[in-house]
Amino acid sequence: MECTGTGQISTEEYFRQFNAKAEQLRVPLSGSINLTHTCNLRCVHCYVGQPSDRHKAHSQEMDTRMVHSIIDEITDAGCLELLITGGEPLKRNDFDEIYRHIKQNGILPIVFSNGTLINEHILDLFEELPPESVEISLYGATAATYERITGIRGSYQQCLSGIQKLLGRNIRVRLKTVLMTINNHEFQAIEKIAADFGVRFRFDAAIFPRLDGDKTPLKLRVSPEEAIEREFSDPKQYREWEIFSLNHADPQPLDSIYHCGAGITHFHIDAYGNLTPCLMTTEVKYNLREGSFLTGWNSVIPLIFNLKPPPDFACTNCLSRNVCGYCPPFFRLEKGSAEVYSEYICRMGGYRYERIQQFRQARRVLQ
Repeated sequence: MECTGTGQISTEEYFRQFNAKAEQLRVPLSGSINLTHTCNLRCVHCYVGQPSDRHKAHSQEMDTRMVHSIIDEITDAGCLELLITGGEPLKRNDFDEIYRHIKQNGILPIVFSNGTLINEHILDLFEELPPESVEISLYGATAATYERITGIRGSYQQCLSGIQKLLGRNIRVRLKTVLMTINNHEFQAIEKIAADFGVRFRFDAAIFPRLDGDKTPLKLRVSPEEAIEREFSDPKQYREWEIFSLNHADPQPLDSIYHCGAGITHFHIDAYGNLTPCLMTTEVKYNLREGSFLTGWNSVIPLIFNLKPPPDFACTNCLSRNVCGYCPPFFRLEKGSAEVYSEYICRMGGYRYERIQQFRQARRVLQ
């Protein structure tokens, strides 16, 4: 007798339907948690910065018990993937306890680290309970450049050693860098280091003010033209944008100032227990010391969708909005308002959009 079932759908179609349903129901599938604002490096571009009273700031961070409780709550809410970040998360003395709890709850962890604190204990932990990946920032191809950015002598070799140790234990490593005036001349050499390690590499040229309003990091930005040239000179990124151009039409007018996955299927929890829609958003937040994750997720986080763009908002009908890195929290940091766009982001978006239009025109000629 032949099976009368409808048959299996493709993996791609399955996940498309799965994600669509999760968005409809606002299931918090993925999130990020900042375990600490402290760090062993002093990076010149860091948006977190260093608290003036580090002891007080550290004492106010979530303790182990609270982090465990939050992990249990986000598990029950449907979280499947969790980014562990900081500061430097390995600075937490209880990192191994927290990490084990995440893995034992069935959540897939991604760890953001500077790689300088990788030791045998951490290697044993990751070998026993592998993360999805460990993403490490490599800021230079030489000690002089790397340590000019991190401010700590010896940190370059510590970073390279950490990468080598992780790869030696077959832990998946991904490398990234922040493109800035200090390391721009070594960009290709940084790419080569990643290629020699045989790992995936990405970069970002978006540098923004610190969370305390300090705009000093903006001086480190490369020009938008140069940033986009770097992107499109990479065959992999070139192909990714080409695929993007095939699968995405021009954006529709904004009906809410926020139109990403923040607060829909994604959340962020900072080191002090504040639940927000994403790492950079501060307009809407709920402190988990005062109530449960679901209370904050269902009653407070949705308020972000009530933030409407003003009638004269320049981004509302902009054709390059899908590709510019549009982000109201970044606007607020740089311009003082989420309703005033960043000229830097806008120019990068314009250049990307021009390239994508070239893809589309070439495709029309071939058809």
